[in-house]
Amino acid sequence: MGIDGWDVVLWIHLLAMAFFVGGQLFLGAAVVPVFRAQGGIDSPAHAWMQPIARRFGWGSLIALGIALVTGAAMASNQDLWRETWLNVKMTLVLVAIILVAIHVFVTKGSNRLLQGLILIDSLAIVLVATAL
Repeated sequence: MGIDGWDVVLWIHLLAMAFFVGGQLFLGAAVVPVFRAQGGIDSPAHAWMQPIARRFGWGSLIALGIALVTGAAMASNQDLWRETWLNVKMTLVLVAIILVAIHVFVTKGSNRLLQGLILIDSLAIVLVATAL
């Protein structure tokens, strides 16, 4: 069994998605509940939560960009652009990009509904990706 360049591209793609989705799960399951228990935005906890959220936000945008580039490269290499599952996945990715843009630029990261929708959409992307 040999490893070629496309195996490395796939690994980078999966790593980027793991950061994007895994970070959301970690923040949603561990960090945000502790933040809220400490008093939320009106507490001293806001001093540590805001930089964490911003750092993750930039990291997740970079990870999403890497996933887009590597995913497009793999789809082109394997001639998958006409596959139904890839089109479903790309539609979900577009929804994620729109939701993230609204979350970052419109609500400034303060909308729980958007946070939940982004997570659900991200998990749906992973589910559809398992069919590819």
